[in-house]
Amino acid sequence: MFYIEVLMMEREFKVYLLGDRECFEYTSEIGQQTKKDLAFAQSLLDWLYLDIWPYADLLYQAGDDIQELRESRRFETGRAALEKLQALTKAHFYFELVRLDWERRIEKVGDQSYDELFRLLPYKRVSHIPSETQTLQSEVKDLIENVLDILSEEPVQKKLVDYAHERRSRRSRLVSTYRFSKLTTTFEQVDEGHFAEVLRPNSIDEIIEFFVRACVQREQRFRVCKNCGKYFALSGYTNTEYCDRLYENTGKTCKEIGALNTWQKKRTENPVINAYSKAYKKRFAWIRYHKITKEIFYEWSEEARKMRDKCLKGEISLEEYKEWLSK
Repeated sequence: MFYIEVLMMEREFKVYLLGDRECFEYTSEIGQQTKKDLAFAQSLLDWLYLDIWPYADLLYQAGDDIQELRESRRFETGRAALEKLQALTKAHFYFELVRLDWERRIEKVGDQSYDELFRLLPYKRVSHIPSETQTLQSEVKDLIENVLDILSEEPVQKKLVDYAHERRSRRSRLVSTYRFSKLTTTFEQVDEGHFAEVLRPNSIDEIIEFFVRACVQREQRFRVCKNCGKYFALSGYTNTEYCDRLYENTGKTCKEIGALNTWQKKRTENPVINAYSKAYKKRFAWIRYHKITKEIFYEWSEEARKMRDKCLKGEISLEEYKEWLSK
């Protein structure tokens, strides 16, 4: 069990793992405590495939607001920036940490000298969130692919050692390689019944690293979904090929779509089903050419399904069924 806590004056952001569950608690923009409960690694994967670029203009504007606040001390520009950062939290709740941090910073503006404002309000950190997020996403995907992907049967620790060695030998900056850094943690009681390792992150990067470390320590394996092409965490049955994400606008999960595709594939590969489908299409076309009436066709199709089911059950042979269909 692990635990993360960010304490900023009266505001806080907590993350802790209880078994195979992620639990999140943080203070909302109106001071209310918000709680979330997710499967292990789900928040990391949701962040991993987040498209941050639709929020780029909003973040550039927030950066401009903070730059103006730094130069003019006009608090309305600070409020405008916080409103934009609050909108960012809808992309992923990890960004609640960014909002809490900037609330703390903006509250201190009135007590700072001009020089101290430059240190307190580094507006480019906000403007650069899109590019830095995309870079970190690429690095985490690189680590999952090389260390935690189920397709390789080598031990996780061996793959991690090989990955670290390869990373040191990579000279091109164009290669996205995840780099571990130092994290300071404590061990303390988190509820009435549990002690846990606690991290107080200063950035989303530290939250990401905390979960990446947990995945490595637990030897959590991942697989690319055969439907959407995204990584998902494996639990229990490691042969699972489809994830539980909702796929585009279908209203179905990839797992449901995969089951349907498998069922349809089995049907199309069955010679009995193929014989029935071929005869069905042929007879249906006869209606258009006035060779038979709709009533005769529907009577035939009902009888053809009964004979098909008998063949599937082994009560008649495929040859007998084909002979019946040819009459």
